[in-house]
Amino acid sequence: MDSSIISSILEIDRSAKEKLAEAEDRKNRIIADAKAEQERIIGERVKNADETLKKLEEEEKRKADEKLSAINAEGEKELKRLEEVYEARHEKWEEQIFRAVTNG
Repeated sequence: MDSSIISSILEIDRSAKEKLAEAEDRKNRIIADAKAEQERIIGERVKNADETLKKLEEEEKRKADEKLSAINAEGEKELKRLEEVYEARHEKWEEQIFRAVTNG
């Protein structure tokens, strides 16, 4: 066989191996870039979800605080009303109890 043919075959083989190695490197870079992008997207979505949950938590806490304030205000109002009723009627009640006990 002619040495130039063998040289050409060896050169083609070497070139093919280089191209294959370059393609493998590109594939690995693409995979690494895709994984990095995937992690970035996941991180961004987790961050957005955390922010949304924090906003919801703050809103629910605000609503709960408002309801608690309203309940406390209503309780104070009812307590004041009961105190007014007691002040207005306690002497009458005491007299009725006294009569019931003494008159048997």
